[in-house]
Amino acid sequence: CNLSFNMTKDLNMHMLQHDGKKSHSCNQCGYSSIKAANLKSHMLVHSGEKPFVCKECNYSCTQAGNLKRHMLIHSGEKPINCTQCSHSTTASCDLKKHLLVHSGEKPFAYKQCNYSCTHEGNLKRHIRKHSGDKPFNCTQCEFSCSIAGILKQHMQTHSGEKPFSCTQCDFSCTRADNLNKHMQTHSGDKPFKCTQCNYSCTSARNLNTHMKTHSGEKSFSCTQCNYSCTTAGNLKQHLPP
Repeated sequence: CNLSFNMTKDLNMHMLQHDGKKSHSCNQCGYSSIKAANLKSHMLVHSGEKPFVCKECNYSCTQAGNLKRHMLIHSGEKPINCTQCSHSTTASCDLKKHLLVHSGEKPFAYKQCNYSCTHEGNLKRHIRKHSGDKPFNCTQCEFSCSIAGILKQHMQTHSGEKPFSCTQCDFSCTRADNLNKHMQTHSGDKPFKCTQCNYSCTSARNLNTHMKTHSGEKSFSCTQCNYSCTTAGNLKQHLPP
């Protein structure tokens, strides 16, 4: 390629990207890398060590870059901006996912129903709705759920911790996205707009639900009768306690 280097060792390291050789291998799994530093970071996954610790909350992680992104939650800074709406985020990978809202692309589909979505994680969660699998269990009560993030939020009901606080009122909560939604009550911003009517809202989820009123899609179906609906909440209300 056209890259050039001042030092031989940098060139040698770069050449590994071309020949595909990954000489640094994990002795506990199949992971391998061209860099010793990457293997060192990977080994923290096995040891459970999280050496990078936030000074403002109990968050800790295995990589300096992850801590740097986390600190943006406390500062409120969102340097990555969407060119099609007012959405901004702390990471380029989040922006890439957000852009699927504008394109309408839903590359992850479930074959047993007509559900499709923009994120692989959402598809996995949806499949658990069909299977009833709840692999994440609370160690302090009988609560169990299908999503690791929900268990993490649940654990805060035991600790009482609400690390995300509004700078304009006394509101605090357990999740950064809930704080972001709350802040829109102060700004009045509704960045998610329907392309078929004048509806606008504060979240992509609400817009996706609204779009089903135009498409007629009812992706949540009762297993005991022919009832179907557009939201999980409506299906839950339909089912007997």
